[in-house]
Amino acid sequence: MPDLEQAARATGVMSILAVSVHYAARRIRHSVARAIEYQTGEAQLEIAFEGVNVGKPMVLALDRQNLESLNAALLAVNFGRLGDQADLAYADGPLWLIQQAAGAHVHGIIVAPERPELPYSAIVNAIDAWLPEAIRQVPLRSQ
Repeated sequence: MPDLEQAARATGVMSILAVSVHYAARRIRHSVARAIEYQTGEAQLEIAFEGVNVGKPMVLALDRQNLESLNAALLAVNFGRLGDQADLAYADGPLWLIQQAAGAHVHGIIVAPERPELPYSAIVNAIDAWLPEAIRQVPLRSQ
């Protein structure tokens, strides 16, 4: 996928919410999903899974109400002022990099979705409720 800041500056793009998922246990493919909101009022979700659709992400229609609910949840926990969740380690299990981008502004945090600490658990729950396709798990296949 193109650089997030570059994608957010593309003509007609209003904002992007990106969720990159890294799994420490290599049974699940890493993924990147971007919910893109356009100035026309349309929204779509682009998803790329490690080694599956390299160079051409899947594109899904996105329910605008779900995106608005997710954005409201992020606003409620002051996402733009949060830093990374404390005491994270690479081997903690899944880690999510959640980023919001609009124009040249990009803000992101890293969370451990399996560790329920507020306000991070509220963000994880909002993504799980209103953008479940972004965190869909695709297993690695053994050869």
